[in-house]
Amino acid sequence: MTGAKLFMILGIGNELRSDDAAGLLVARVLKLFNSEKFEAVECGASIDACIDYAFEKNPSHLLIIDAFPNRGRLAILDPTDLDSYVPASTHDIPIPLFLEAFGKPLETDIKILGIGVEKFDLGEKVSDECLKTVDGVVKAIVEAAVSSGVLKETEVEQAYLFPNEPYSESVDRTRDTGVVSPHKHA
Repeated sequence: MTGAKLFMILGIGNELRSDDAAGLLVARVLKLFNSEKFEAVECGASIDACIDYAFEKNPSHLLIIDAFPNRGRLAILDPTDLDSYVPASTHDIPIPLFLEAFGKPLETDIKILGIGVEKFDLGEKVSDECLKTVDGVVKAIVEAAVSSGVLKETEVEQAYLFPNEPYSESVDRTRDTGVVSPHKHA
């Protein structure tokens, strides 16, 4: 994130397919921190919904977050890594095709964060394990954004004041997962 003029996050996920919602949930929470230099976008189940917007914003740094079937593993990939490592995609346009359409302007640093999950079952709730991973990813991104100067501490503190539940109805809120939401500060 160092030197980012605009750090953009595209969260991909399908709330109807259990833990496939991971990328979407990360973006949903991080949207609370949107500012001049930091922007998180919920793309839903299809990254093509965000293509035009990403083209228009022309971020200096782009992080695409999506779930893939590999429980408990996180993978940070460069676009060139996708040639040999292509996680299965449940989305309309797979990430490699999106990156090909986006091109890779020399001024855009693109990374892909894959969140390894186990459950992609239709109609199932997001698992506690996935929610804990989402929480850890959110915390790591916010800390990195603050330490690199992309976000100011005051922006982070202000975002936590909003009484907004970031997780969707697909999350079973009857279980206490310890996930930090804006009204449950760490």
